Amino acid sequence: MDGGADETSAREAVPFRIVGLGYVSLYIHDLDRAMAFYGRVFGPPNSTPEGDEPAGWKMGSTWLTIFPSTAGASPSSNPRNTEFAIQVTSPEEVDTLHGALVEAGARVCMAPRDTTMYEPMRFGCVDDPFGVRIDVYCPLDPST
Repeated sequence: MDGGADETSAREAVPFRIVGLGYVSLYIHDLDRAMAFYGRVFGPPNSTPEGDEPAGWKMGSTWLTIFPSTAGASPSSNPRNTEFAIQVTSPEEVDTLHGALVEAGARVCMAPRDTTMYEPMRFGCVDDPFGVRIDVYCPLDPST
């Protein structure tokens, strides 16, 4: 794409506004080696794994999370199954973007719902046709 008028018009026509990309997750077959590698780079994780629980490093306003490969879409290999999260501006936009991804050919992993992971959020996820998991979320006001 060259960024011309057609691309600009198409971008302006989407019914959601992405405000961030975060919560990078990797599903690693050799978890001990991955923990050692990322620990050498980033220091000890802020969230230490127990059993099948993930390890997480706080990185600015988001997290890098390392899961055992058994939790991913391809349990016998390293992360050819990769995940990223897209933050949108409202809970309704989670449903809209999730629906658009499914309409374009993604497979539903989790239908949008209100949940708590790192914070209260509206969350849903899909696997794209190439094996990448895409999370869509919007933080929720915990007082509501």
